[in-house]
Amino acid sequence: MPPRKRDPDTVGPLAEPPCSPVQARRFAEGVAHFEAGRYFEAHEAWEQAWRLMGDGPEDDAELVLRGLIQLAAALHAGARGRTAAAHRNVDKAAHKLALFPRPFWGWDVAVLLARLPALRGAFPLI
Repeated sequence: MPPRKRDPDTVGPLAEPPCSPVQARRFAEGVAHFEAGRYFEAHEAWEQAWRLMGDGPEDDAELVLRGLIQLAAALHAGARGRTAAAHRNVDKAAHKLALFPRPFWGWDVAVLLARLPALRGAFPLI
């Protein structure tokens, strides 16, 4: 069963959550896929890591993983010409990723945040 989804507007400052070896492996696979432009595969790997999150307050940073999943979905959709879906998912991702603007499990989320306007602009609405 996946973790409960938190509302990004109701959580306080997020701490980096515990990371199991399986989560670390799936997260790293997602990063490698994302950086290689394989956004569907990144989405799938990060979703596997997300599903292992718990429901305690230490797991509130599940929002960051959901943001990464949404960002990968946005880029996948945009590459297929689904620009409205790409824009919606980039906006959702930005809202969640802004809650944790420092390295998350070793990956610099702040760098992604800085790239989001350009990523959104790469898919002009028709």
